[in-house]
Amino acid sequence: MLALVLGGGAAKGYAHIGVLKVLDEMGIKPDIIVGASMGALVGGFAAAGFSIQEIEDISVRVDKKKKKWLFKLHLSKKGFVDGKNVVKHLNTYLGGKKIEELPVKFCCIATDIEENCQIVIDKGNLVQGIRAAISIPGVFMAYRYAGHVLIDGGFVNPVPIGVAQKLGAKKVIAVNVLRRVDYKTNILMSKVPSNKTYTIKKVLVETIDYATSKLIDHELLKMEDGILINLNTRGIGLSHFEKAREVIDLGYKQTQKYRKALERFKH
Repeated sequence: MLALVLGGGAAKGYAHIGVLKVLDEMGIKPDIIVGASMGALVGGFAAAGFSIQEIEDISVRVDKKKKKWLFKLHLSKKGFVDGKNVVKHLNTYLGGKKIEELPVKFCCIATDIEENCQIVIDKGNLVQGIRAAISIPGVFMAYRYAGHVLIDGGFVNPVPIGVAQKLGAKKVIAVNVLRRVDYKTNILMSKVPSNKTYTIKKVLVETIDYATSKLIDHELLKMEDGILINLNTRGIGLSHFEKAREVIDLGYKQTQKYRKALERFKH
């Protein structure tokens, strides 16, 4: 069984569509798709039977005006975005679909903040599953689903390789769109100060990059038979949802260098 694991990355995750294009051209068809965060959204459409062109067409329709509507701000202690418009948008295409009835086996992951555990969503309403999986903490309000209080699973498991293997995958094609950091350990020594200015945003981004890199490294240790496709999305902001065309093309072009390594995953 071949699994396609699509990692988190917000707008950077549009690059997954470029990867899907290459796999489709090569005739590589996964038996299961596992998604975290944006990977859950892209993967959900693919598992539901949408063609790559259809997924791309839906994505590029999100311009700045549409983005503003999707992420309409609400002043609340629970989060800045309630996600209702995102659900409306998803229901336009995926409404009524159940995960267990999809043409391709699919699951997405979320984090239960009450039980402090990873939740694998492999059944139930597809839109609700995706909504839970993309609940970026501090941005989206936590999503209450099936009695759980759920947030984005990508912050705990950005590329859920282990989940795919537990679900029976023997081979894995995993895709990461986040920055990888070689997080070394050094002894404190005096150095020439850089005098760079570090804003709150810059510090948070660096911290998240360090954390996600370590988590991805941890998942890679579980990889028994597979490949990790690392895509460089530097320059694409997490909120650049209006840049779908550019990011899809980026993902497509960078995946070309993995074609030879991907040959062995053909059925």
